[in-house]
Amino acid sequence: MFAVLIPAQRFIAKNPEVMRRLVKSFVDEIHLIRTNPDLTKRAIGKYMRMKDQKELDEAYEILDSLTQRKPYPTLEGFKNIISELSSKIPAARTAEPKDFVDVRFLEELDRSGYIDGLYR
Repeated sequence: MFAVLIPAQRFIAKNPEVMRRLVKSFVDEIHLIRTNPDLTKRAIGKYMRMKDQKELDEAYEILDSLTQRKPYPTLEGFKNIISELSSKIPAARTAEPKDFVDVRFLEELDRSGYIDGLYR
């Protein structure tokens, strides 16, 4: 996935409904990217200031290939990030990837059938 949401645990505890809506909008955005290439290419063109159709097609293909229907983060990805940070932030050396992953809102959407329903 191309984006990571990292809100503070305090914020999540106080605003679970905000987080629920944020994750849902993220899933909806992924659905739009994967199912509406023309709109996505127009947005890429506008915000990346690209006009060449071949470049737009290539940019869309890259974005589409990096976008998962169910954007569950991987612990391996977090291990890589922590490893990169450990030389600059000493506390990262003892950090555990599982301490940075909270997928409960995504799991709620997934279990409810919402995500699968988008692609029917």
